[in-house]
Amino acid sequence: MKKPLVDYRNLRFSNITSKEYWHLLLMIGWAVYFIMYFVTERLIPVSRCHVVHSPVDDLIPFNEYFVISYVSWYVFMAGSILYFLFYDLHSFVHGQKVIIGMQTIAVLTYIFWPSVQNLRPDHFERENFCTWILGLIYRADTSTGVCPSLHVGFTLAVLSAWYVARDVKVWKKALMTLWGFLICISVCFVKQHSFTDVWAALVMFLFLEVVLFGRSISLNGRKWGDRRDGALIRNIDAMHYIMPLMYPNRCDNEAYMRLSVDITGTEEYIREYNKEHPDKKIAIFDVIITAVLKIIRLRPQMNRFIANQNLYQRNNLTAAFTVKKDFRDDGDETLARIVATDSDNLESLSAQIRQQIAACKTEDDQSTDAMNVIQKIPGKHLISKIAIFLDKHGWMPQSVIATDPYQCSVVLTNLGSIGMDIGYHHLMNWGTNSIFVVVGTKKFKPHHDQAGNVTMVKELDLSFTIDERISDGYYYGRTMKLLKQMIEDPRMLEAPISEDCIWADPSHKTINYTYHSRKSRKRRSS
Repeated sequence: MKKPLVDYRNLRFSNITSKEYWHLLLMIGWAVYFIMYFVTERLIPVSRCHVVHSPVDDLIPFNEYFVISYVSWYVFMAGSILYFLFYDLHSFVHGQKVIIGMQTIAVLTYIFWPSVQNLRPDHFERENFCTWILGLIYRADTSTGVCPSLHVGFTLAVLSAWYVARDVKVWKKALMTLWGFLICISVCFVKQHSFTDVWAALVMFLFLEVVLFGRSISLNGRKWGDRRDGALIRNIDAMHYIMPLMYPNRCDNEAYMRLSVDITGTEEYIREYNKEHPDKKIAIFDVIITAVLKIIRLRPQMNRFIANQNLYQRNNLTAAFTVKKDFRDDGDETLARIVATDSDNLESLSAQIRQQIAACKTEDDQSTDAMNVIQKIPGKHLISKIAIFLDKHGWMPQSVIATDPYQCSVVLTNLGSIGMDIGYHHLMNWGTNSIFVVVGTKKFKPHHDQAGNVTMVKELDLSFTIDERISDGYYYGRTMKLLKQMIEDPRMLEAPISEDCIWADPSHKTINYTYHSRKSRKRRSS
């Protein structure tokens, strides 16, 4: 026999608000409802009521035997609520929230739009036990206050609670569904309600489910509120909930970081690797892209984005960079996009980078093709407004954004490849990209030890522009330290990007990075 989750023998009036018993306060809704029910039943005259009728009512014959299903509602409700009270508090709270919502809506409807139905038979053609029970019901329950039907509404609320119950077998849920269905149709066969009352109750139930639990509703594996490219983060702290509301634009929330990496060991690794793999040579840009993708994979908050003032966890892991077809002033640019999987490592990602660059040199990407078509369509201002609206809700056609860098986890640009030092690249309000990385030139820098000796170390500077709303400065700082270790020791990148690394103690590393927010304009270094 199941052991109850709560020992109600210790319940006292003084401790009903405690964590153990607070759910019982939801039962107060029943007391308020019954008071208001009798008030509306007795004080609102029939002359004020609107007659409820549907053509379907004329097609449904009176059948007194359905009174058995009708009165079984009391067992259905009481038994279910008691079961949840003892064995599944989550389902109890779920069901009670819907019931309280129904009680509120129904009572207000009965007051401001009172209703009555005239479907009851004048007399019973036969006398039996079922008609005797119906006679008692007709005398005790008036035919007013019928739309929506709470007999149906409460049944649907309890069924919803059964569906979310965690430890209930499927056959039991199916049995309860059949029982609930018979209760819902019985109200029409015993002429207690019009068909209109039934569908009104169904609409009320669906409305409350969406309002109360819409963000937990799952359709084809995607919950209500999720996007095609990301899952809505529902359990977040108040600050990260409020920040997108106060600062809705990504460009107003740019945090800047600078990272200097000792590439002495990195270049030695690349030389040895290329000597051993002459057909699969790698470059330092490959190491950086792989390291950035791995750190984003291992640090999931770095793969978040904000859209339409909501925080999402991205569904995939992607990197993008621009490829210049010809190094001339009028040379065309095209977009390269890397899609990483958990099994990828430095070797496989480097091969993918080479393939992307080779393809970009000879042909346009999908997004460029789509933009070329859009360019020829008149009404650019209207098109831009439509595009911004679609992008905001994640509804842009995939063909348009297939290689759009601003729909990726990270965008990188290698300024060092054209002899330029690093700067900071802005983010875009368009798309979902939250991180932009700029790679600078290699240069020797002096490092001083405690004795005052100077050593020249070959370093590479990286700059990061990050949407500060997706996490916090501590998380970013630790991410930078771990990323530095990966680039300085590319052996960490030989394993799949989903595999964690054995990190060096950060206290023995000298990490030179700066961080400041565009809003605060304050600079911090460590």
